[in-house]
Amino acid sequence: MAIAEMKRIGLLMMRRDHDQLLKLAQRMGCVHVTDTDLPDDILPRKDAARAAELEAEIARYQWAIRKLNKYDPAKQSMFRPLPDASMDDLEQADQARAQNTIRAVEDLERQAGELRGRESRFRATLDQLAPWLQLDIPVEINRSTRTVRVFTGSASAKGLEGLAADWAGKPAVIKTLLPVKDSLYFWAAVHKGEAERFLQALQAIGYQPVSLPDGTGTPQSQHDKAEKALASLDGQYKSLEENLRKEAEHLPALRLGYEALKAELDREGAQIQMVHTASTSYLYGWVPAAAALGVEAAIKEQFPDTVVNISDPKEEDEPPVLLRNNRVVAPFESIVTGFSMPHPKSLDPTGIMMPFFACFFGMMVSDAGYGIMMALLVPLLIKLVKPSKEGRKLFWVIGIGGVFTVLWGAMYNTWFGFAPWPTLFDPVNDSLPVMILCMALGAVHMFTGLGVAAYLNIRRGQYLDVLCDQLSWFSLVVGLGMLMFPPTAGIGKWMAIGGAFIVLLTAGRDKGNNPIKRLLSGLGALYNVSGWLSDLLSYMRLFGMGLATGVIGMVINLLVGMVADAGFIGIIIAIPLFVGGHLFNAAINILGAYVHASRLQYIEFFGKFFEDGGIAFKPLGYSPRYVRVHDAS
Repeated sequence: MAIAEMKRIGLLMMRRDHDQLLKLAQRMGCVHVTDTDLPDDILPRKDAARAAELEAEIARYQWAIRKLNKYDPAKQSMFRPLPDASMDDLEQADQARAQNTIRAVEDLERQAGELRGRESRFRATLDQLAPWLQLDIPVEINRSTRTVRVFTGSASAKGLEGLAADWAGKPAVIKTLLPVKDSLYFWAAVHKGEAERFLQALQAIGYQPVSLPDGTGTPQSQHDKAEKALASLDGQYKSLEENLRKEAEHLPALRLGYEALKAELDREGAQIQMVHTASTSYLYGWVPAAAALGVEAAIKEQFPDTVVNISDPKEEDEPPVLLRNNRVVAPFESIVTGFSMPHPKSLDPTGIMMPFFACFFGMMVSDAGYGIMMALLVPLLIKLVKPSKEGRKLFWVIGIGGVFTVLWGAMYNTWFGFAPWPTLFDPVNDSLPVMILCMALGAVHMFTGLGVAAYLNIRRGQYLDVLCDQLSWFSLVVGLGMLMFPPTAGIGKWMAIGGAFIVLLTAGRDKGNNPIKRLLSGLGALYNVSGWLSDLLSYMRLFGMGLATGVIGMVINLLVGMVADAGFIGIIIAIPLFVGGHLFNAAINILGAYVHASRLQYIEFFGKFFEDGGIAFKPLGYSPRYVRVHDAS
């Protein structure tokens, strides 16, 4: 349970060496590069042009990888470990092959875009031709002449029926075509002498002019040609798909090229933070104290001309925060970092938080059968899936939580929803003892947070703050609790009065010598007693979540039993129903337990002492996405 001690590191190197030295630092993975402590006007910095080029190139790689992933012959999934790659593999990645693949995919995408454009045009043509398919007049002669005027469009169906009757025997030919809602498409040819009168009659029945599509031949012949052309595109699409499938064979090289560029971009980011002259470069940053001598030795061995300066941080420095814990506690660092990084001059709460988190997690899942399943499956999944460092931490949080789930499940006597023997703590049939237990653990949890705050004040020599901010509240809250029990009520009364008196007098000590402001601050602080009560009631979720797990498990077993009573077929159906039901129950309750256990740490526990504001230690290293990077040595 500690925040790793940090050392300042400064490297003055020859300009010719800085690329290789940054590669060495990236391999070591323990140098956090920051902006130098030199004024900006003393030495020029490297411009970001190359970084912008790399970002654009990385975007091309990502696009090509996403495009080819669906054709990947070795399908990736969350249960398939990422392929291994050494640091040497990244530095020697075949970028030429990757670039050829990207250009080929880009060319295929252009062809696909052209095909999609042609397809859209053909479909638009089919839609335009659809109303005119019954018209057997070629489009190229279907236009007005010196003596005949042609009208095409849509109008009211009833109106067209009346129009045709009115113009029977007159110099006009009217053909009705396909209906559109309450309208009909039509074609009409009228002698020019009657054209204006015919147009007025059309307008009276809702005439909407629509031009025939351009082309040659009848609308039906044009429609047939468009359909044939559209059908021919299918073969071209399939050809493109086949070419993409062939290019997907180069995905390993493409992914490795992406990782190499990403590593170069990280080094470029470090170079931007450095300062450079024509012949020298200067790097400033942080390194864990435990690794400082090793880093210095490695740099001196390979770059003897480099000046390495390692020193203690100054009083005003705020070094980056690196949490250091043993193998059992370390997975729970993800809970802390998910909230906020602690201040470098505070403490790492992971070791104190871990037993509470695991305990609360086990109480909420609360089924020993589920706990056994988690404890056994997590190591197996880690071995098979080989998740990332952060993913591995999450797996181990669930695995360790599974061990505590076995303990609490055995205490609650819940085994895959069954209760084979009597127990003192039965959330379903006798809930009061379990509720009291949850409240008691909640009180211990909150007072532990108060104790951590007192420890921080003692470490800083702020003894008055311990009395005013921690001991006073401990006395007040414990005294109020003792009032509930007649044998301790007398002592509890005076403890509560003493604690309240100290809070009232000292809570506003930062308000100066104004007695009214100090009194009002004290009264406001005393109101926080209700906050303590609400925080304590928050721990009833431990009971509620545990009860939900048990009840749902019992209901699943009841349903499975009813199905199994149907005979041999029922038993066959009941087996997957039992397994699936309990897997579902375990999954939703593991998720809920993780969320609610985190919430109890963040609000009820961290709220008592946590000091945030730290910057995470992010050394120059590798952050792969598609491969697992390891040292070839």
